[in-house]
Amino acid sequence: MKNLIKRKPKKSALGSIARSLGFAAAGFAATAIPLHFLLRRELKDAPEDLRTQGWPIQLAQVLFAKYVLPWVDVKGLENLPSGSYLVAANHGYKSGVDGFILGHLLATRANRVPRIVMTNATRNFLIRAERWVLHHYGIALLVGEGHHSGMSDKMASFLRETDRHAVLIFPAGRAVADPSRQLKDWSTGAVVAAWKSGCPVVPVAIGGLRLDWSPESVVFSALDAHDQEAPFHIYVRIGKPITPTGESHVDLEELRAAVAGLMEEIPGLRPAPGESAAGFGKVTLRDGRTLAYMDRGPRTGTPCLYFHGFQGSRLEQIPGEEALLEKLNIRLISPDRPGMGLSTPSRDRTVVGWADDMRQLTEMLLGPGQPFSILGFSAGATYALACGQLPGLRAMSLVGSLGLPHMLSSWRWFSEETWQILLSAKLASVRSATFLKIEKKHRDQLFNHWDSYFAEVKKSLSEDDQRILSDPHVEELFKQNRREGYAQGPGYLLQEVQALYTDPRVDLARLAACEVLITHGTADNVVPIGVARDLRTRVPGSRLRELPGRGHYFMYEGPEMEAVLRELVWAHNCGPRRVS
Repeated sequence: MKNLIKRKPKKSALGSIARSLGFAAAGFAATAIPLHFLLRRELKDAPEDLRTQGWPIQLAQVLFAKYVLPWVDVKGLENLPSGSYLVAANHGYKSGVDGFILGHLLATRANRVPRIVMTNATRNFLIRAERWVLHHYGIALLVGEGHHSGMSDKMASFLRETDRHAVLIFPAGRAVADPSRQLKDWSTGAVVAAWKSGCPVVPVAIGGLRLDWSPESVVFSALDAHDQEAPFHIYVRIGKPITPTGESHVDLEELRAAVAGLMEEIPGLRPAPGESAAGFGKVTLRDGRTLAYMDRGPRTGTPCLYFHGFQGSRLEQIPGEEALLEKLNIRLISPDRPGMGLSTPSRDRTVVGWADDMRQLTEMLLGPGQPFSILGFSAGATYALACGQLPGLRAMSLVGSLGLPHMLSSWRWFSEETWQILLSAKLASVRSATFLKIEKKHRDQLFNHWDSYFAEVKKSLSEDDQRILSDPHVEELFKQNRREGYAQGPGYLLQEVQALYTDPRVDLARLAACEVLITHGTADNVVPIGVARDLRTRVPGSRLRELPGRGHYFMYEGPEMEAVLRELVWAHNCGPRRVS
């Protein structure tokens, strides 16, 4: 019987490896061969600089030329020299994006594959490996350990090799969002390298980038774009080449002035109260996002977080606020919410998710468990409610509170304008395109037609609010705040509305562990007084102070803001109440 049983022959290890390699080779061939013929056909008329590159660059060039380049507004290509040259540009939001745009633009339009200067001065092995790969594929020009003299010599040597080379450098070295800071702290490496090589340096300005972009998101948004609607507005301006004289600081000033002039030609790239403003700060959260904030008042004062209103930003303040904070000895920390101002967007963000951001912010700025309080205005009050269980929270003040707008039964209390926004958010899954069109229109009016925009805003407000906002000083602060809220372009207001509409699942009963102060105007046409009265019944132990005849923006007047802050400091000093 045993002889009748056929045993299966054992598979050798070498045979298994050979078969695996065979399948891998077949899979690679199935992908690489069609890709090879595709790129060969697409790049048949391309210059030698492109056709001699590895397939990753060739593929990127095909995608860029077909889908991205049509949406990039470029002027000044005729200024690029025929020989080797060095390009110096302002640094936008992210080096990975502005380098990607400019590098592929030069390769596609100017028939050059420029090297982007990178240093190898890092102890992170993964970053070293990544830069080596970029260098291997002809993208990066690696230099030693970051010495400027060695960097300029490396660039000069590369430029002298042939008359077909180009180097792309960002003299500021570090990406910032504020245009006024993109021209500060430039190094002389670019002009020194150009002088040593005998090649000109070309000034270039770039604008229109967004804070959350990566090279992949630029390509994918271009692929998804409809023919009639631009996926983005990226602007590139190329100036006339500059021949260095050998006087590095004089040459650098000439280069910087040339780039500054080009930046003035870019729509929307205007000086803004961004990173250059006093009290500005940024922290990096655990998930890699950046959180921007303003830190005003004495550092030893009572620490309070200020959550800005709908369509607002960290710049929300009243005239004379600095003096008021000094008078009351308050340290006011005002963060931008994700996607607003200069804080990195967060996909699918929620009101509750904001609490974790604030936990990290307070731990970094104040220390774990250190006492602080919260002042939330309008929509910011909704986010304050979600932070009710943070360690160290002493008290919160809710002014003109939006409450919890996810509760359908409360919608009858809102103004018609607010009700329409919330309704649009509820239907965003099927009407997001319509909402975005409205948002883009509002943003265009905000930046380009301020007078008509502001008149429309005031039209539906109470007489009290119209009187307050008619003050020129208040109007200017209001304008700065609104514009900064839209700084990253359309799309993030939709995320804000959707986050507000989503049920935050906040246990309002547990907020009794801290003092909760509610202040609301009885003539508020944006968020009617009924919302505050309803919230008072839902938060045990909270206190409501009604202001007869006052509207939504009463805090823009010094005495009312002082009263709110004094009450908050008093509650903070009383400490958290214990609930049995």
